[in-house]
Amino acid sequence: MKARITVLIAGRNAQELQELEDMLGDQPGLALSKRLITNGHSDPLYNVKELPDALIFCTTSAWEDELRSLDDRPVTSRVPTVVTGPENMTIMRTAMRVGARDYFSFPAPKQEVLESLVRIAAELAPDSDSSGGTFAVINAKGGSGASTIAASLAHSLAERIEQRVALLDMDLQFGNLASAFDLHEGGGLVDAILRADNMDLMALEGHMLKHKSGLHLLGNGSDQLVVPGDIDEGQLQKLLALLRTGYDHTVIDLPRQIDSVTGLLLESADRVLLVLQQSISHVQDARRLLHYLTRYMGVSADRIGIVVNRWDKRLALTAGDIEKALGIGDMTFIPNDYAKVAESSNLGVPLLEAAPGSPVSRSMVRMAEALSGKRVVPQSGLGRMWRKLAGA
Repeated sequence: MKARITVLIAGRNAQELQELEDMLGDQPGLALSKRLITNGHSDPLYNVKELPDALIFCTTSAWEDELRSLDDRPVTSRVPTVVTGPENMTIMRTAMRVGARDYFSFPAPKQEVLESLVRIAAELAPDSDSSGGTFAVINAKGGSGASTIAASLAHSLAERIEQRVALLDMDLQFGNLASAFDLHEGGGLVDAILRADNMDLMALEGHMLKHKSGLHLLGNGSDQLVVPGDIDEGQLQKLLALLRTGYDHTVIDLPRQIDSVTGLLLESADRVLLVLQQSISHVQDARRLLHYLTRYMGVSADRIGIVVNRWDKRLALTAGDIEKALGIGDMTFIPNDYAKVAESSNLGVPLLEAAPGSPVSRSMVRMAEALSGKRVVPQSGLGRMWRKLAGA
């Protein structure tokens, strides 16, 4: 993993630059430099011969010109950027729209700035996978809990496995995964698909909602009616390719329907997780969907996993019965803990955070380990994370 990352702190306010340098100067994983902009150019990287790994850009009252300069830079000469400025929603939204990874009002909180830089350092690590795994999650029968499974899986991968994870809410009309993380409804999924031709990872992140765990959520926050026919499949493929290069894993929450959009996503996924509950009607619908997937869409059975949600071993329908009916041996059982799951949903707090000891939370973490092929990262302080990045 990359031992150190170079970070340039730039802006027009010398005092703010000095405060940031003093705040971050004792971190072993950072090689800091600062640049006071006095040459009349808004671009903090103007005439910089060797680009840094990351940029912390302190905006001023001329923030419109300053942020426009970031947006005007060629894709090949952009670097991951953290923006600081006044506590102003308009400036913050503009910064995220032009590709800022994070925005902090000044004085910037040290720990949150460091966490943002840790994520950038992890992304830049040369031994990280160049192509992330994609997991598509779909209900076999309506109400089986696929959205809850998708959200919990993505959060477990980000929080406990410490992977860089994107969560796509592909319910174009009624998606509400943002509420599971107490995030304001939003996200520019449709716009990201439209712009996929000319988009880099920085611009893509500007379309996403960000959770404190590091999870990035991309959904449709528009009130405009969107139907699958409005989505250009070629553009969607380009977006998926970009996600693979920028994230360890992408978790896709799919609506229960077969059309050109869900078909493309199911065919493209490394793993398809079919969610059902412990009843005959659920198994019957699962058999029908499995038939569509394997017969008409070319999804091989070894790419399909069965997730039995709200499992209760006391019920008459056994694991053996379900496996025999479906012919799929890859099965995961998520215990029934309805009260805690419902409370988590109502609070807008991920279950792993609200009830880490719940049997459901433990099962989801084990699923995240199995799908990622990685073990849970021992909970540690930020300093230990930096020592790990630095190879100490």
